[in-house]
Amino acid sequence: MTPLDIETIELRVEIEKNVVTKVTSSGNRLRGYERAFVGKDPIELLRIIPRVLSTCSQSHVLAYAEAVAEPGNWEEASRIMAILEIVESHMKHPYAYWFPYLGGEEYSFPSGIKFRRINEATRKVRTLMEKVGGKWPSVGHLSPGAGVRFRLQDLIDVIKVFQEQTIGMDLDSFLELSDLEELRGDSALLNKVEPWRAGLKRYLVIGFPFRGDFSPHLITDEGNTVTYSGQTVEVGPLAQALSVDPLIRKLHHMWGPSPLLRELSRLRIVAFLLRELRDVDLVSEGVKIRGGGVGGVESIRGSLIHIVDLGEKVRDYRIVQPTTFNASPGGALEKAVQGIPVNDPRSPWEISLAVSSLDSCFVTQVEVFNEGKFVLSKRIGGFC
Repeated sequence: MTPLDIETIELRVEIEKNVVTKVTSSGNRLRGYERAFVGKDPIELLRIIPRVLSTCSQSHVLAYAEAVAEPGNWEEASRIMAILEIVESHMKHPYAYWFPYLGGEEYSFPSGIKFRRINEATRKVRTLMEKVGGKWPSVGHLSPGAGVRFRLQDLIDVIKVFQEQTIGMDLDSFLELSDLEELRGDSALLNKVEPWRAGLKRYLVIGFPFRGDFSPHLITDEGNTVTYSGQTVEVGPLAQALSVDPLIRKLHHMWGPSPLLRELSRLRIVAFLLRELRDVDLVSEGVKIRGGGVGGVESIRGSLIHIVDLGEKVRDYRIVQPTTFNASPGGALEKAVQGIPVNDPRSPWEISLAVSSLDSCFVTQVEVFNEGKFVLSKRIGGFC
């Protein structure tokens, strides 16, 4: 097994009579890398973590700081960075994984004009993050004396593209929608997909920037399998949106979990978070270490938990990523695919939508079998 194999979720999908009947996940095999942080200086780790954990780096930094730091104005700046990170990813996601299957040539990925315009807008989000946190690894806002300035006005061009192209209306009108048929702009393409019922219907949301809570002692971590309160759970956009969004709650009550509802949740979350942002102008007090503890934050892909034991140096470190919850054998990733219809097993775009709707932190290698015979292998994810 190579390092690339370890960084891949393997998913075996079996189809019988044009319906997915069995799904088997390898689980998240990339565990324990955080032991490299043992022996490090707690303050220096603020700069090491985003270099090692470049996917969702700001959420990882925030989770670590929440675990070990005293309260301070660093939280305000770090939370802005985490929100911008989510917005940047969710804006691109449907254009990378869904709309190419649902729209015409203009939606092709990555060459289509629709994706190029969204990609240009999200690059502006990254530029703004560097304005707030400095150049990569963008943690300057955590240093004592650093000036931190964020203006919502700086996002006006990004919001304009999202409103005009993606949702076809202003943010408030989008958040007030009461039915799928009211979708406009590119988001209306989602109406081409049926709300296939597929999922666990058990969710975990641990807090910021949504509404939720958790008890660390309820997590059972067996390496490949992680459960909460003795059960596998789904984390991510659908779980997050259910905590704050009336439309998603209404549709979930009607249909239950579905790939469609997960993808719609991403767009709803973008609008919700853009409305949550406020101007900030402060001089950072820096991060002062309190001691070991548990930090949790809702990241792009869901609940992210850091458990840290400190002395003068880091004594022990454990991270539970969203993918560790979702990809657990018998868990959310398997259930997100099981039972969905597949019109043509040789071109199973429905499986692509279902797997990407519960996007893992890594690439998912999907092996498709039809009536017991191998059909194809496909890699999904790894972009947003």
